[in-house]
Amino acid sequence: MDSTKPIMFSGSLLVVDDKKLDINAFKEKIPEDSYTVNENKKIHTYSITYFKHYLKITFGDGSAMPRNPTVVDISTNESLPNPRQANQVEPRETFGIIDFRTNLLWVSNYRKKNSLLDFFKQKFKNEKIISKDVYSQEKFISLIRKLDDIKLSATPNLFSQSNTLTSYLADEINGYEATTAVLSFKYQDKLVGSNLIDKIKTLFKNKHNFNGLVISGRDEKNIGMIFNPEGFFRKIEFRARIDENEMFVTDSLFEQVIEKIEDENV
Repeated sequence: MDSTKPIMFSGSLLVVDDKKLDINAFKEKIPEDSYTVNENKKIHTYSITYFKHYLKITFGDGSAMPRNPTVVDISTNESLPNPRQANQVEPRETFGIIDFRTNLLWVSNYRKKNSLLDFFKQKFKNEKIISKDVYSQEKFISLIRKLDDIKLSATPNLFSQSNTLTSYLADEINGYEATTAVLSFKYQDKLVGSNLIDKIKTLFKNKHNFNGLVISGRDEKNIGMIFNPEGFFRKIEFRARIDENEMFVTDSLFEQVIEKIEDENV
């Protein structure tokens, strides 16, 4: 049986000079190939493949240093010399895909999106290429119909000041001598009524006071929506195959994400 693990793609609008994306312009400026950028002792790698009206990107980054001179064998607990050389890098993979029909850029790790945008900007030197939120705050609130989860983190003094969280909770956090608390609320097909809408509005009103706030849900068409510290996005979640090294099987992963995108566009 194939092993799998979960992955989530967040989708944002990609715009070049405020115009609809042109796949032929991308093919001209970024031909199918593998690219490497060496910047500030950090390696960035990009693998570009076109398929129908999609651009598939596998990218990653890594630094040679710091490097621990030893590793530990988990079978024997024995310390051994690190086989990775001081001039070698082990990039961590991230996946992206552009749908030229919808102008959506999907990325498997939203924190790495800027690395991909920087690469695009190097190729589109005379044009302005930016990523935009799919939703405004008002549109997000009006469209959300079901909640998947809410995650927030804050310092104890914020909990004590909030009228939605008690001072008792703040005392508990202080009792454990924690500087930050993270609360995660999980939902199972929870319909969003007026009471939850009011709670979401309160969270948005105080979002700048939180160290982190994530609201994940779905609209009436069951299309995924997510707000995180980077903005408002569409989302796609699924379990993807991994190999013996627990790395995602790239071809299979892209087949799955394209299938999910196609289902959304029906």
